[in-house]
Amino acid sequence: MIISVVSGKGGVGKTFTSINLATIFAKDLGEKVLVVDTNFTSPTVATHFGVVPDSHTIDEALAKGTYNPTDLIWIHPAGFHFVTPSFNLVALDDQALNTIFEMLRPLFQNYDVVILDGPAGIGRDVYFTIANSDMSLIIANPNYPSLYNALKTAHFAKALGKMVPGAVLNMYRKGLVSPQEASEILELPLLAVIPEDPTVKEALQHGQPLVEYKPDAPAARGLYELAEALTGKEIRRKRGGSGGFADILRKIKDFLLS
Repeated sequence: MIISVVSGKGGVGKTFTSINLATIFAKDLGEKVLVVDTNFTSPTVATHFGVVPDSHTIDEALAKGTYNPTDLIWIHPAGFHFVTPSFNLVALDDQALNTIFEMLRPLFQNYDVVILDGPAGIGRDVYFTIANSDMSLIIANPNYPSLYNALKTAHFAKALGKMVPGAVLNMYRKGLVSPQEASEILELPLLAVIPEDPTVKEALQHGQPLVEYKPDAPAARGLYELAEALTGKEIRRKRGGSGGFADILRKIKDFLLS
């Protein structure tokens, strides 16, 4: 299962969502999980852990031309693996983007779940991110610019024939666009509403995924609700139990065969 986590704007919480979902899938469901930072020119995954890699990176492999795919893997203590570019990459053309995904594809086969943490906007890098996924998860904040840009991204993913099961409304608080209106604008069901929560910044300062730093925080509960919506499993009650993606795989097969 390859999930692209995308939105029309930056700063909405794509990487936050990707990292925490990866932690839940790895620690609570026992899945083999890989997170790929496809924000090639402004990577953010590794920086969430206070790491700025200058070796074992996507661009290093791109420059070499030949490489061992496992050399790119970084292992997070939460149990998932991640792959990242360095900060040296500049704008990439279609040939370079295609080459990167051709290099990464053999790695994907070793994992139950691959999460592509996408860049903002709808550029060529977003196109390749969505095109190389099985489904797209849309992230938005409760304000009109974010929601309408996220709607554009959802339409883009659907035009590419990808399943879009729903959206996440992140950093929600009363007084902003309501979940009901957000769902109507996005033309999608909301899989989770993640509240604005000061512990999110605390976890970031400690270089930890929120669901590991403080699993009972309000935003962490929202992330567990998201994981449960995607898998159809009561994950928090099973903490540490095994699980899988049978339900979501069935939905995708139904979608592809419909």
